[in-house]
Amino acid sequence: MPDKAKDLARVIAGVRRCFWLLGVVSDEMIADLGLTASLRAVLEHLSEFGPQTVPQIAREKAVRRQSIQALVNRLYELGFVSVRDNPIHHRSVLVAMTPEGKAVFRKIQARENPLLAELAEALDARDVKTTAETLASLRTTLQSRIHGGEHDDD
Repeated sequence: MPDKAKDLARVIAGVRRCFWLLGVVSDEMIADLGLTASLRAVLEHLSEFGPQTVPQIAREKAVRRQSIQALVNRLYELGFVSVRDNPIHHRSVLVAMTPEGKAVFRKIQARENPLLAELAEALDARDVKTTAETLASLRTTLQSRIHGGEHDDD
């Protein structure tokens, strides 16, 4: 394996490890709110993109629709999301954050901000920028390899 491929394999392994560690840290940070890192991820997606269908969220996260549906159901039970008719597609409702969902997400962000500041202080700013750009390129390349028929339609 060429050195570049070995380095990329190390990067991917590091991303996987960081993903799981971030999940553990997030779970611990928000457990008292009745949330998990996975539930937080759905709230973050809705905060960033606005109302979405379950298949849209699943496609963006590259996970099965059923997994997102279970998370949306739990967020609905907690009162953090609502569902409403979708004028574009009658079989797939729109999921939106409720005012309570927006408030709890702001609370999560307020808890995360000190940790982000601490982590940012420990890292070189140029390295962080390069890493963000590299991961964006990697994501684009990987997305181009996903076949369109593997995800549920809206």
